[in-house]
Amino acid sequence: MIRRPFPFRTVMQAVLSAVCLAAGLVVCLAAPAPAGVNLPQTIVLSPEVLYQSRQRILAREGAVRTAMAALKASADAAMLVPVEPVTAKGRSGSGLPVREYRSLAPYWWPDPKSRTGLPYVRRDGERNPEADSDRYDRKRLTRMAMTVRTLALAWYFTGNQLYAARASAHVRAWLCAPATRMVPNLEHAQMRPGLDQGNRTGIIETAALIPVCDAIRLLEPSKAWTGEDSRRAREWFGKYLFWLLRSEQGRAEAAALNNHGTWFDAQVAAFALFRGDRELAREVAGMAGNRRIATQILPDGSMPRELARTRPRHYTFFNLEALMVLASVGERCGLDLWHWATPTGQSIRRALDRNGPHLDPADPLSGTGADDFDPYPYVPLFRRAALVYNDTRYLDYLVPLDEQTLARETSFIAY
Repeated sequence: MIRRPFPFRTVMQAVLSAVCLAAGLVVCLAAPAPAGVNLPQTIVLSPEVLYQSRQRILAREGAVRTAMAALKASADAAMLVPVEPVTAKGRSGSGLPVREYRSLAPYWWPDPKSRTGLPYVRRDGERNPEADSDRYDRKRLTRMAMTVRTLALAWYFTGNQLYAARASAHVRAWLCAPATRMVPNLEHAQMRPGLDQGNRTGIIETAALIPVCDAIRLLEPSKAWTGEDSRRAREWFGKYLFWLLRSEQGRAEAAALNNHGTWFDAQVAAFALFRGDRELAREVAGMAGNRRIATQILPDGSMPRELARTRPRHYTFFNLEALMVLASVGERCGLDLWHWATPTGQSIRRALDRNGPHLDPADPLSGTGADDFDPYPYVPLFRRAALVYNDTRYLDYLVPLDEQTLARETSFIAY
């Protein structure tokens, strides 16, 4: 199910990971649940699809047995992942409080012309491995999110309280326990040594918390998660939202015209809905059409600001992913961003249609040349599109991909 132990993947992949379903079953799972059924109160994960999948598992259908075995194997591995909150890094000589989140800007490197390496210089698209070291929190946060997501889903599908207890321990350490919980700001995210102690671009890193919100919603009925846990988690997200919306960094990131701005909105909308502020979630999702789709997607479905990057395909699909998170939040608030379009056709669907053929690693975007692109994290976007638009054509874009890798990487439930 996972090629490497808990690698950093995109948010949508983290949110979607659950049960491997054959491509022919994806669309039929979109059927509504029977009236009176208690659906999970998830935000990005589809409550209906989760429910239908669990019914298949409870019925011991042969089509899902292999998938459940894979999920349980991943959950058993996740049980062994240590609980490492933001305090696990220690002070590392930074002089900052240990509960402050710290990360290094990934595309910034020591200056080879400088004796001290300072100030760091930008090499766009080239990831500095120092950013993933244990001195910083980004990899640790991502690992927690992946672990919690896997365990919460395993609890939901199996009812095994051990999975719920372990997932709860991770979330409590990061968001609830006074001694270890992260300070709810990103004042020191994506630091650029020699230049600053934090940058507004670091806000994109807490997109990893979107699947944690869904995981908490799944955990709430378990014996391992308490009402006090929910209160403290909602309190944490309330404080973090206040910082996002009021801080200089947050305002600057909200004004970004590319994927950074889209992911800012996706986070605000998802976190607001999680803590019960439906009005704010609906407001942000409702503005996404004119604010993000119309300004970032051309009538032909391309995204010029993402195409200008050194990894154009990655950033094109990454931005599309954020738009689909916003559409999922909007769906919970009675809005339909999936079918929103400008008079000239700028829409999520147009972007899917334009870029779907380029999911094939051998088919780079026109005019951009070959690039370092891993398509598998974005496979769930097209499975979701097949559900939303009731169109299996979106599954055809998966045909060029390696079948064995696809079987591992797309062990997901369409959200």
